[in-house]
Amino acid sequence: MQNRPFHWAVICGKEPNMASWKDTLERETDLHPTQQALLWHFSERVSFGKAISEQGVSLIVPTKDGQLLLSGSLDSSHTGMVQKYEVPMNHPIQQMLRSGKPYAGLMDWEEPTEAGITTESYYAYVYPIVDNGGKCIGACAFTNPVSEVYSSRYDEFMSIVSQTTFQGMLVPQLQQPELYEGISVLDGILFFEQDGTILYANRAAKKLGDIFGIDRRLQGTSIYSSTLKVGRIKKALEDRVGTIDEELYGDIALRQVMIPVVLGVKWKRGILVLQDKTELRKRDQELLVKNSVIKEVHHRVKNNLQSVAGLLRMQSRRSGSDDVKQALQDSIHRIESMALVHEIVSNFDEDYVALRSIIEELWRLLRQGLGSSEQHIEMDYTGDDIIMSSHKASYVSLVMNELFSNLFKHAFKGVTEGRVHVDVQESYTTDHRDMLHISIRDTGCGLPDDFESTRQRRLGLQIIDNLVQNELEGTITWTSDGTGTMVDIWIHKGEEYARLSSR
Repeated sequence: MQNRPFHWAVICGKEPNMASWKDTLERETDLHPTQQALLWHFSERVSFGKAISEQGVSLIVPTKDGQLLLSGSLDSSHTGMVQKYEVPMNHPIQQMLRSGKPYAGLMDWEEPTEAGITTESYYAYVYPIVDNGGKCIGACAFTNPVSEVYSSRYDEFMSIVSQTTFQGMLVPQLQQPELYEGISVLDGILFFEQDGTILYANRAAKKLGDIFGIDRRLQGTSIYSSTLKVGRIKKALEDRVGTIDEELYGDIALRQVMIPVVLGVKWKRGILVLQDKTELRKRDQELLVKNSVIKEVHHRVKNNLQSVAGLLRMQSRRSGSDDVKQALQDSIHRIESMALVHEIVSNFDEDYVALRSIIEELWRLLRQGLGSSEQHIEMDYTGDDIIMSSHKASYVSLVMNELFSNLFKHAFKGVTEGRVHVDVQESYTTDHRDMLHISIRDTGCGLPDDFESTRQRRLGLQIIDNLVQNELEGTITWTSDGTGTMVDIWIHKGEEYARLSSR
């Protein structure tokens, strides 16, 4: 069918979000908010319709100036944009919107390309979207370019697929959004009648047919005669409630997503999505074994470090030198800080640890070991929850151990009350882009006037500077206003850090 050329204009960018589509409907149409809401909800299922039907799926809405909004794509291989078209009134889409009757047949449509505007011919199945009052407020189009259609039985199968998919989009399982997610072109898709008769199967389903005992002819045979475990499939269709099951067929793990589609009082169909999860389950199992080994290694390392700390503690009690006792006690705290990381990691499924858990637990241990019963020194943590590798976390724990130890030994010496504030943020400043910023503020006595960390001979400060600069690829600054000390550490994040939601 030839139609005179028509004009187009982009309204929203690629993959429009709900806000942009909502704003466009409010601006370009005279639809009531209730009518708009129906179209918003329907647009959320366009990607599902595209995946299930393996066609281009678009939502078409008339504007108040007689033009058309198109959201989605006319081509199954591309993601569309929200566009506004000036379409002649004799165009099949315009006629369908006025009549409210479905349209099936050829349709010409203008497309923008690098070479300019071209006209593409499509096989189209277009269904009206009707509000509660029976008024047609838009349409859903299932399309494929004529140049991509090779099967002589295309019309027979695609009319079934389009009609069933549209109805599944129009009346979704509202309490089961997971039914409409994660469907890909690699998944087998079967459409069948209530009695089990298979109406259509995609190529992926045909490849799975031999494995699961489905008749190679597929169309016209019964899904209930296959070796598929269909007990829950039947019940889902009867109860009109979707199901997701993972079944084992020998060494094959198959995820079965059953979507019931109600087409009338007595007319029901089923959409069965078959997803081969065998390789994924193998990887999950391998990862589980790997994580178990990692956890065991960390557990043993923790025990060995604690044994070393115990030996040093025995040696400290036997020593008659206060200096030796202090040196051994400092070493014990450092070893225990490393053991703490391994202990925390041994309770996780992966070789990563939350920075917050390290800092809070380390503070608790050092307050018990170095603080007195008369002191009330509190620490609070703010900022991002950061996940980091156990390797880097060990260095951070040593740094925090030295900083916290200094607080009890020097900043709060002879003080009964005080507060320490630790803040952790991802830094995006000009000077520290892609850095992790750890800030420690205390209400202690402050630093000496001649303090310079790099010139200090104390082992603890040397450890801090060496770890921050060489192992963590960062920098550290010390400032004091006489009423407390401010330590700012910038650590190079790398790819092993991830931010969790802020608390």
